[in-house]
Amino acid sequence: MKKQALGKGLKAFLPEDYGILKEERLTELDIDSLKPNPSQPRMTFDPESLEELAQSLRETGLLQPIIAVPEADHYKIIVGERRWRAAQKAGFKRIPAVIRNLSSEQQLEASLIENLQREDLNPIEIARAYQRLMEELKYTQQKIAEKIGKDRASVANYIRLLKLPKEIQDMLRQGRLSMGHARTLIALDDREDQISTARKTVEKNLSVREVENLVQKIKAGTREKHRPQDPDLLAMEEKFLRLLGTKVSISGGQDKGILKVYYYSLDELNRLYDIIKGVNQ
Repeated sequence: MKKQALGKGLKAFLPEDYGILKEERLTELDIDSLKPNPSQPRMTFDPESLEELAQSLRETGLLQPIIAVPEADHYKIIVGERRWRAAQKAGFKRIPAVIRNLSSEQQLEASLIENLQREDLNPIEIARAYQRLMEELKYTQQKIAEKIGKDRASVANYIRLLKLPKEIQDMLRQGRLSMGHARTLIALDDREDQISTARKTVEKNLSVREVENLVQKIKAGTREKHRPQDPDLLAMEEKFLRLLGTKVSISGGQDKGILKVYYYSLDELNRLYDIIKGVNQ
């Protein structure tokens, strides 16, 4: 394995205007003086993966420093908690670190963005990290996408996962369902349908395509069950569907009734508003 120079890659972890690259405050710290970051987006650390990393560290050493900020009686890890945990397993007493004073906002951004740029977070961890960037740092979905090198639609799809029932989110965390499975389940409006379909997917080890077919059958049955019988209302429902590009349902009669327009994200709600506003102008 080709060795990586110590400190290489820091620019990818923290913006240069944080000053780390300018000041190069690289040192070594006692491993026991470091503590995890409560804002760490990673919820779980796979023991087998940690042991593999620990074995690698025993052979090559820790080639990339962690990033930490000073606290009252310790240092808080901002970037590199997994490496720190593996170094503990490997029996290290001291590890290389870059120490930097960062605001709470910078700490949160650095921790979340660095972890999102890695590939071993589960979908729910990614979704919650996106949500925190939006809620705590007021990022838009577009800004998140630019920060991590993804498209905005991908960010939106992850955030939508948080609307799924907890049981399904747990299946995603555990790797029993894939992102593709989850995105398909979101198309179901009824939470019980979502849960029962997710359970069936896991029990029968269904592919994403098989789940898509199952979801379509459930949705078709639901539409037939609630579909208005009046042909004029049926035709109007189809007109709304073509105009708005999203699920629409009409219940009632020609004298009065209820029109339901479905949306699946804030961006989609804004899109529907623009369409309706444009029609009324």
